[in-house]
Amino acid sequence: MHKYNIMTKVSPHVQIYKFPIAAISSITNRVTGLGVTGMYIGLGSSLLFNKNVFELYDKAHQPTKTLINYTILFPNIYHTLGGIRHFVWDKYPKYLTNIKVQNTSVAILGLSVISTIFTESYILKKNIKHLF
Repeated sequence: MHKYNIMTKVSPHVQIYKFPIAAISSITNRVTGLGVTGMYIGLGSSLLFNKNVFELYDKAHQPTKTLINYTILFPNIYHTLGGIRHFVWDKYPKYLTNIKVQNTSVAILGLSVISTIFTESYILKKNIKHLF
């Protein structure tokens, strides 16, 4: 009969490896998907129970509004761009190479950050009431 030591490590600790951008991109896409889903469920539920979240938004101070805007915009933009990338990969599998996955991961992250900042700064601050 063998005795097993549950403290024996079978592989080195994960933190010694450099986390690849493709893995970060994949995880971010999944997390933003959960965030987008949560936002839509939360908004739908608030409307179902006659809670007007837009009135709460209007009453919030500017730093809070800015934080809310970034929290809503980034997941929507990132997840949309990630979805477009997957549509391209489905149609053209030849683009699914390690180098192209790395390059598009960096591009999607950069475009998402820039688009979020631009949208929050220039469009939403004009007058959000015109969007609804």
